[in-house]
Amino acid sequence: MTPRSPFSRAVLVLAALVAALVASSSSAAAPPCAEAILADWLDDSRIDRVYALDCYEAAIDAIPGDLRDYTDAADVIARAFQDRSGRRLERGLEGPVPTSPTPGVVPPVDASSSSSVPVPILVLGAMSLTLLGAGGVGYLSRRRRESGRLDS
Repeated sequence: MTPRSPFSRAVLVLAALVAALVASSSSAAAPPCAEAILADWLDDSRIDRVYALDCYEAAIDAIPGDLRDYTDAADVIARAFQDRSGRRLERGLEGPVPTSPTPGVVPPVDASSSSSVPVPILVLGAMSLTLLGAGGVGYLSRRRRESGRLDS
């Protein structure tokens, strides 16, 4: 066995590091079927083909953050899974789950529920009534001025 120079040792260590990085990045990447489901969704916002059932959950996990935040891709893929399998795709909540409400903090209002007060409609109604009242006052004051001119 021949002694190795420091340069050849550095090259071997660098090659081993590159190989380890490539192996770890390929194992963390989504499987090809998940990428195929995402490509199918990107085509027309629907899942038109049938895929293996384990690919649907992998596809949901592989959705980039911006698509997850601004699109319904996860919902569409979960519905496609449900259509293909006949069962729901069990997904956990994302983010921390509050254990109890913090005292003194008002919880956010769910404006999408049917029992909530339609605040925009109330504001528009109040503005409409204010404008109608101002118009009525202007009309009555003009009539009063015109009737005062006719009497004299």
